[in-house]
Amino acid sequence: MTTSAEVHLPRQTKGKRPHFFEDPSIDQMMTFLLELTTEVGVLRERLDTVERLLDSEGSVTRAAIEAYQPDAATEQERAAWRDAYLKRVLRMHAPE
Repeated sequence: MTTSAEVHLPRQTKGKRPHFFEDPSIDQMMTFLLELTTEVGVLRERLDTVERLLDSEGSVTRAAIEAYQPDAATEQERAAWRDAYLKRVLRMHAPE
């Protein structure tokens, strides 16, 4: 589904940040960890896109990267990688 209307989200959130731990610094560290984990995951997918384009096309452009649509098999590989990655990063928080 493609739309030409742009979505404008508010730049400020309303209300207080939720706290999950007694020590606010633990909440800050968990937020940092999750944001960094997200960025690494995004970079990994982008690199995977570049590698796949190089394999199939022999060269890559920014436009080709932005237009790339992974097929079902690629999505499945990426989902498996994401699952394993999150399990590694969050292993200390996994229920035993």
